[in-house]
Amino acid sequence: MKTADEALQILVSSMRPITETERIPVVDGLGRVLAEPVISPIDVPAYDNSQMDGYVGVAVEMNNALAPLPVSQRIAAGHPGAPLAAGTVARIFTGAAIPQGANAVVMQEQTRSEGENSIRLLQPVMPGQNIRPKAGDLHRGQVILERGRRLSAADIGLCASVGLAQVSVIRRLRVAVFSSGDELRQPGESLSFGQIYDSNRRMILALVQGVGCTPVDMGCLPDQLSITRDRLQQAASQCDALLTCGGVSVGEEDHIKAAITTLGTLDLWKVAIKPGKPFAFGRVGEAVLMGMPGNPVAAWVTFCLLIRPALLTLAGSRVNPPVGLRRPAAFEWLQPDSRQEYLRGWLDPQGGVRIHERQNSSVLSSVTESAGLVEIPASTPVRAGESVRFIPYTELLH
Repeated sequence: MKTADEALQILVSSMRPITETERIPVVDGLGRVLAEPVISPIDVPAYDNSQMDGYVGVAVEMNNALAPLPVSQRIAAGHPGAPLAAGTVARIFTGAAIPQGANAVVMQEQTRSEGENSIRLLQPVMPGQNIRPKAGDLHRGQVILERGRRLSAADIGLCASVGLAQVSVIRRLRVAVFSSGDELRQPGESLSFGQIYDSNRRMILALVQGVGCTPVDMGCLPDQLSITRDRLQQAASQCDALLTCGGVSVGEEDHIKAAITTLGTLDLWKVAIKPGKPFAFGRVGEAVLMGMPGNPVAAWVTFCLLIRPALLTLAGSRVNPPVGLRRPAAFEWLQPDSRQEYLRGWLDPQGGVRIHERQNSSVLSSVTESAGLVEIPASTPVRAGESVRFIPYTELLH
């Protein structure tokens, strides 16, 4: 069996990123992958401007003034002022352009009013003080965002700050999502004895959407090889990737593996992690297929660790592996598995790592009641106080 790192390397290296692009409004860019670098067409700021409300003048004149300084004009943001008259200051507001001839801003709290139109400084002024210089943030022609970056809200703001209304992005991946099993019923239906609700497919559809892909709900596959094969083949003709949940174990009614080998290639079978051992990766036609276990926590873990980075790579995105945190264990784990384990846990107020009391892979509430995964190396017992790696869900799903 491959380790988690080995399996991830196989998945990522096997992806052939899509290349089709489209131009979209910047405002619609959240989560989209840039198809080309974003280059600033302007300097930001485009002119020297005031960092705060106050008075602008010439530093040496303000420092050497023996009498109150006359206020010769008022300059608001968006309303350029006239060149500064010698021996005077101008009232200026945050973001307003520095007038020609001035080189320092003194904040209003460091001045005292002397009559209706003059002030006196309460402390010395330095040249350049409280001035945001032209191009101090970005300069014209600068690459501000690299190709392959998934746009964040801050990135969208940055694009807008240089006047861009549109960006070129890679088209969204179409990802087919299947569940599998005759025991599954859909939410809203009545359950008979031995049946359960199809929760995994809803969860995976939401996770796929969170990655920035277009999820395609393909429903639930029955425990019949011929139907499974036909529906996978149909989905492969419409989508870039196929995700299945359940049907990849060794049971007589688990047909996903058999369907893959009939339709295409099976490149990975089983991964040495707990939960998540029954994991499949292959191809059906031009589409990649990744099969998750049917237990919900195992599906969650394999999506976070393996499927998400694979989908991002296929979508043309740069992938940053999770770093995690090293923190002392506030628990004991004295009977480790021979596979690398991922426990559900969280950080306590003292900075220690605690784990959910129920670690069974069927207990989905252990995910909703935790904040991340606790990595336990294979065959490694953990005692209280020993350092463990905690990986927040915010890193795994960002």
